[in-house]
Amino acid sequence: MQLLKNEKAINIMEKTLNYVDSRLIDHGKRVAYLLFTILEPQHKFDNKQLRDICLLAMLHDVGAYKTEEIDRMVIFETIDVWDHSIYGYLFLKYFSPLEELAPIILFHHAECDKITHLDSTRQMLAQLVSLCDRADFFVMHNGDNAGFQDHINQCRNIKYRDDIVDMFLASGINIDSIFENMDSDEVFNRVFRETPLTEDEAANYIKMIVSSIDFRSSQTVIHTVAVTCIAGLLARLLGASENDIEKVKTGALLHDVGKVGIPVHIIESAGKLSDADMEVMRGHVSITEKILEGNVDSDIIHIAVKHHEKLNGTGYPKKLKNHDISFLDRVLSIADIFSALCGARSYKNVYSKKRVVDILRKMSAQNLLDSEIALLTITHFEEIMEAMKMESLPVIQTYNAMNEEYLRIRDKIGTNGKR
Repeated sequence: MQLLKNEKAINIMEKTLNYVDSRLIDHGKRVAYLLFTILEPQHKFDNKQLRDICLLAMLHDVGAYKTEEIDRMVIFETIDVWDHSIYGYLFLKYFSPLEELAPIILFHHAECDKITHLDSTRQMLAQLVSLCDRADFFVMHNGDNAGFQDHINQCRNIKYRDDIVDMFLASGINIDSIFENMDSDEVFNRVFRETPLTEDEAANYIKMIVSSIDFRSSQTVIHTVAVTCIAGLLARLLGASENDIEKVKTGALLHDVGKVGIPVHIIESAGKLSDADMEVMRGHVSITEKILEGNVDSDIIHIAVKHHEKLNGTGYPKKLKNHDISFLDRVLSIADIFSALCGARSYKNVYSKKRVVDILRKMSAQNLLDSEIALLTITHFEEIMEAMKMESLPVIQTYNAMNEEYLRIRDKIGTNGKR
C-alpha cells in the first residue's frame, strides 16, 4: 500500500461511493461540505480533526448497498433506515481510522432525545450529520432554502436540538447556492484533501471500502484478501522484485472495486446469469478502471483491470494504451481464478484439489492462462492454500463479529426504530 498516496485514497473512496447508486452521487461530499462550512469558522477543531469529520460525513452512507434501503433513505421524511446506519458504523469501527467517531454514524438518523448517552461532541456531530444529510436531500427533492429553514424550525427539540438548529442557521448556509462553490473552495479542499493521512490510514480506508463491497455477499467476504495473498505469494515465487510484488498486491486489493456498481442480486445469483446480467457483471472492470484512473500508477491500473483478459486477447476489458499483458496481470488472473475455485459461491460449492488442478491444466492448455504460472500454482497448491487460510481467518472472524454486533444492535433498537 506504499504506492497509494494520501489524497488519492480519498479520491478513490469518493469515486467508489458514487457508484453505489445514481441517487447518491456526490451526496457524501456535499454533506461533508455543509458540515465543514458550519464547523470551520468556529475554530473548535484543528485541520486533522476537521478532515476526519469531513471524511466521516462523506462516508456516512458507506453501509448502504441494498436498493430497498436506499429507496427509504432518499425519501425526505425518512422512515426505518437503521440498516445502513448500523453497517456504516460497523465498517467504520472495524476497518477505518475513525473508530472513535463511528458512533456518530450509528445515530445519525436518531431523534435528539435518543442520543443523550453520547458525549457532547458526538451528540453535536451526529445531529449535524443528520441535519446536513437532510439539507442535501431537500435540495435533491427541489426544495428551497426558505422551505428548509421552515422545516428545521418545526423540528426543534424533536428531531434536532434547539442549539443545533441555531448553529446551522447562524452559519449563513443557503442551500439554494451553497454547492456552487464546493469544488472551488480552496480552504475546504486544502483541509479535506491535503491534510496528510499516514500510510496506515490510507491503507485502512481503502481496505474498508473494499470490505464494504466484499461483505455484500457472504460468499465473497474473503475473496479480495485471498486474491491479494495468492498474487503476492506467486509473484514472490516467480522472483519478482519487492516493488513488483507491492504493485501486484495493490492491484489485487483494488481489482474488484468496480463491483460496487453491480446489483447485489447479480452478485448473489444462484444460477447461471442471463446474457444481459453477464454483461452487467462484466461492466465491473470498466467501473474499476474509472475509479482508479488518475489515482494510482498506470501499472497498477493495468494489473487491476486486465486480469480477466485471456492470453489470446479475447477478454472483455478495454485495452489500455501502450501496454501488453505482463506477467503481473497473469499472476493476478490465476490468483483470482484460484480463489474463486477454492471458495464457495452462490452458484457453486468449494471445489476439491483435483478439480481445481484439472481446471487450471485445462485452461492452461487452451491458452487461457499462463502455463508457467499455472504449473507453479499447482506445484505449490498446499502452500498457497495454507497462506490463503491464514490471511483469511482474521477477515472471517471480523465478518462474524460484525454480524453478531449487527444483530445485537438491531435487537436493541427494535423493529420500530426506537432505541
